[in-house]
Parts: sequence; C-alpha cells; structure tokens
Amino acid sequence: MNAPLTALTASRGASGTLNDALPAIGLRLMAAPGADMNVQWSSPRDRLLQINSTPATPADWFALRLTLDIPDLSDIAGLGLWLRGAADPALTLQAVLRSAAGDAHVDSPLDRQILCHAATSDHTALWLRDRTPDLPTRADWRELLLFLPAHRPITLSLHALRLFAVPA
Repeated sequence: MNAPLTALTASRGASGTLNDALPAIGLRLMAAPGADMNVQWSSPRDRLLQINSTPATPADWFALRLTLDIPDLSDIAGLGLWLRGAADPALTLQAVLRSAAGDAHVDSPLDRQILCHAATSDHTALWLRDRTPDLPTRADWRELLLFLPAHRPITLSLHALRLFAVPA
C-alpha cells in the first residue's frame, strides 16, 4: 500500500507544478476545478515531498491523493496513518479515506485534524472499522486524501507518510 511513496523516495530531486505528474504512480496533487493556484512541489533529499502553494484567490479545495490497493478490510481492524511533517507558518491537514460505494463514494475523515508547525513532528491516526461506521469493509477502490489549506500560501514539508494495517 506504500509502493507509490517508496517510488517517490527513490526519485529524489524530482520537481514540478500542480499540472505535472508526481514521479510515483497513484500519487497526485489536485485542486478544485478552476482553482487559480501557483503550486510548486519537489522531492528533496531529506524529505518525501515539499509543497509550496500560493492561491491567487481562495480555492474550494487542494489535496494530495494517494490511490490505495486495499479492496477488503474484513481481515483487519482498520487502517493506520503515520505522517512526519513540518510547516511554517503552521497549518492543519484533514485526512480522509475515500472508498467506492457503487457509482459514488463514501468519505471517512479522521476525527481530528493533523497539525504541522515549524518543528518537525510525528502524527499517528487510525480508521478503526468498529469506530468508523461509514467505512465500507469492501470497496472496488480506495484513496487517501490529505486536504491542505487552499485559501492561503503554504509551505509543507512531508518528511514521511505511511499507511499500515491494524491487526484484528
């Protein structure tokens, strides 16, 4: 489930804009249609991903999306997220696990936001099936969305990001 993140780690030195593909299959920066944002990203030596964005006008949303190959959660208690990051000025991220639900989707947000500030810090959170009633046990597709502020300039350093199964 972390293969795209491992691929990004292996491709140090890559950089681009919002319209450029990240050098990892299944990992993408996205913004609301019509958003007028200047976004620069890079994968420097000491970080997984550095994101700098400046919206010309506030956008409805801005996110980092990771496609997940986890169609069945029946043998585990849930999914966990570990993130190491820093941001100056401080910002909050909202992590959402999105799952297919027929022709639509179901969003399962974490019950708390992730605070990133100037000092690098670690964050761990869980989507437990028995505490997340909207999380489908089976889904044709899933993705992790990290929603970033879309209304102000940001500088976010993601040092590490990993998903893991929580044993039943």
